[in-house]
Amino acid sequence: MDTQVENLAEISPEELLDRAIGMQATLRERARHTRELRRVPDETMTELIAAGFFKMMQPKRYGGYEMNPKHFYDVVFEIARACPSTGWVLSVVGVHNWQLALLDDRAQQDVWGKDNTALISSSYAPKGKAEATEDGFNFSGQWQFSSGCDHCDWIFVGGLLPANPDMPNVPQLGSFLIPASDYEIIDDWHTTGLQGSGSKTLVVKDAFVPSYRVHSFMEGFLCQSPGQAVNTAPLYKLPFGQVFIRAVSTPSIGTAQGALDAYCEYNSKRLNSVGQKVVDSPAGQIAGAKTLSAIRTARLKLHNAFDTLLEYAENDKPYRDIDRVEFRYDSCNTVETLVPLVQELLANSGGTAIYQGNTVNELFQDILAFRQHAANQPYTPTVNLGAVMFGAPLQDVFC
Repeated sequence: MDTQVENLAEISPEELLDRAIGMQATLRERARHTRELRRVPDETMTELIAAGFFKMMQPKRYGGYEMNPKHFYDVVFEIARACPSTGWVLSVVGVHNWQLALLDDRAQQDVWGKDNTALISSSYAPKGKAEATEDGFNFSGQWQFSSGCDHCDWIFVGGLLPANPDMPNVPQLGSFLIPASDYEIIDDWHTTGLQGSGSKTLVVKDAFVPSYRVHSFMEGFLCQSPGQAVNTAPLYKLPFGQVFIRAVSTPSIGTAQGALDAYCEYNSKRLNSVGQKVVDSPAGQIAGAKTLSAIRTARLKLHNAFDTLLEYAENDKPYRDIDRVEFRYDSCNTVETLVPLVQELLANSGGTAIYQGNTVNELFQDILAFRQHAANQPYTPTVNLGAVMFGAPLQDVFC
């Protein structure tokens, strides 16, 4: 296997975090160019790869570090703090290196056998039409929102699998792993937030996907994925949904911190409409204080979730339903909580904050875009949490 970045078996989470913080000034300088380019610049992706960030949850068998997901998401936090689009792409593309480890080792060899820095983008909506064959599927479909796809050589895209006779009323969702030779990218990414994420549309026409390159979400929910036969670390015993959902909520925490940074800098010398310094304004102070507290709460909950889940995995104990649904709720509720707080920062930044180029305003548009992701919609996870609290069974495969 060829290794394109350093393979430091003893690298620490702290060193990787320092690298992320060290990139922030450059990412802020490139933020406008990233928005105008409508995708992460090539030089930025090269730097993220070289820093080892995509290796953090990748198997050691393929040059990875097999770290607690909380360390990966701490890096995502710092990158999104400087550039939300870049943080988003790192988060959602980086989590696929963990997911690929759950697939049959033949799929891992297909992607990483010659280049263990190869990356995968995704779009999980079950829009694909799969026709079963003797050893796989003939597969077609079209999917929006494949973030970072310009920098990837493979995709995970969603489709329906054949019904499970033991669960005839439960849709069997899955993701299909497809190489770049079998799909087309449609450049249609024109948005008001996350402009630099390059979340374009994918089209697949009559591609053959062998069965070993299909991952069942039910397998991921039950923690019975085929890749666990070769990747035996506790990291790969975690429920699929618990790792995935944080990929689409954690960038919002970093973005809120970036907005708070910009808010403090922008308003440090500004006078409000009655001539009072914003730094002396109770309203301005309260807006900042509430945002800071919410960010800290969200990060602590994220750390607690993965520490708790890994403790179960390390001791081969079954996960408690109440933990799974609460952690699922915490993930989407993070975004739901931060949106109005960042809006309040914007509201306390005066009329000139509505001009293009104001960082608080731009990051508010980004966090609104995070909120639109299906996994960040709060209704179903909130209802599920309440139901399980009253004794109902857990049924959400993303828990």
